[in-house]
Parts: sequence; structure tokens; C-alpha cells
Amino acid sequence: MVDARSPLYETEPVEFETQDWFINGVLKIRTCLQPETLLARLQAIERGMGREPGGLRFGPRIIDLDILFFDRRIIETDRLQIPHPRLHQRRFVLKPLCSIAPELVHPVLKKTASSLLKGLQDGEKKVNII
Repeated sequence: MVDARSPLYETEPVEFETQDWFINGVLKIRTCLQPETLLARLQAIERGMGREPGGLRFGPRIIDLDILFFDRRIIETDRLQIPHPRLHQRRFVLKPLCSIAPELVHPVLKKTASSLLKGLQDGEKKVNII
């Protein structure tokens, strides 16, 4: 069940910058699935929408679904890392996250989403609400 949904944002590419801009958003959901099962379901959705495995890291893709947090859990396996390992460095993640959960505390960094966004040093990558 979807509990909250951010607006959609058009965002400037990061890392591999010579590509089209992306559309990003964040959902807060409730699920009875365990993290690994949720990951498998998200990957099945990606494949169903035409995403091919592999490809250029940070390059163009039709869809990219990530698990940012799972309650306050910290998970590190070969397949899954929660919290997402780069979310605190990405304006395109933090901006939509702050629109629905600015006081959410990162369980490893012990900082709120809004403080992570305020302290971000990414050259002010563009993130525009659509």
C-alpha cells in the first residue's frame, strides 16, 4: 500500500552526464514482503518494462527502482544494501524524499533527510519539480 508519494522531479544526470535528464520520485509503501523478496519483485517490474540487465553504470535506462530504506533496518548482502549506499550523495533522491519524509533519520549516518540535503555538496545538480 502506498502511504506517501513525492512529486516527480526532472533531474540532471550524475556520473555519466552526456545523456538525457531523468524523472525521479519517491514512494513510501507498506509491504508484507521481506527485503530480498521486495527487491526481486522490483527487478521483475523493471524487466517487464524492458530494462535489460547490465548496461552502462549510471547510464540511460528505461526504469530504475531502488529500495532506499526498509524501516530502520541495516542490511548488507551480496544482492542488497539498505539503506541505499549512495542516497545521501544524491540530490535527485534527497529532494523527493524530503518532500514526504524530511525528518526520516538515516539509520547509519544518524542524520535526517533534510539535514543530508542541506549538507549536500554535489555542485548543485539541478532537480526541478515537474
